[in-house]
Amino acid sequence: MQKVVEYTLDPEDVASARLLAIGIRPRLEFALFAVAVAALLAWSVSPWSFGSLPLLIGLTACLGAFRLIQIGRVKEAALAAFHRNPTLRLPTAAAWDDLGVTIQPAGSLTERILWTQLQRLRENERIVLLSQGSGLIHAIPKRAFPDKATLAAFRVLARSHESKIPP
Repeated sequence: MQKVVEYTLDPEDVASARLLAIGIRPRLEFALFAVAVAALLAWSVSPWSFGSLPLLIGLTACLGAFRLIQIGRVKEAALAAFHRNPTLRLPTAAAWDDLGVTIQPAGSLTERILWTQLQRLRENERIVLLSQGSGLIHAIPKRAFPDKATLAAFRVLARSHESKIPP
């Protein structure tokens, strides 16, 4: 039985997909840097403090700032791609069955992805990302699924067929 969800991507969906595709999880990374800096600061006032600890704190904070700048640049590039590519702004339907998923932006080419062509399914709090071996990605916003059960069924079907080839 074929199931269908309809959605329109927004700039945040595109940015989230780009970040997820390259393995960046901003909230997790920011939380880890904040914990590392807090732990180093706590260590600096403890009896086990050592002389180069302030340098270590500064380096950790600089690394965190550098990473935030990188994340900002990826988001800016995603926003530019969203505005440059009209297909990303079209209403889209994603239909799936036991053989694969079909992505159909309104007035554009249909793409059929067999489950056997799916290299990996990734997700974050915002989107489900389908990655093909060719490097193509397709993002489906989680808000498109009418309920958690439909999302869970999609997830189970996709993951049961995804390739075991490392990305």
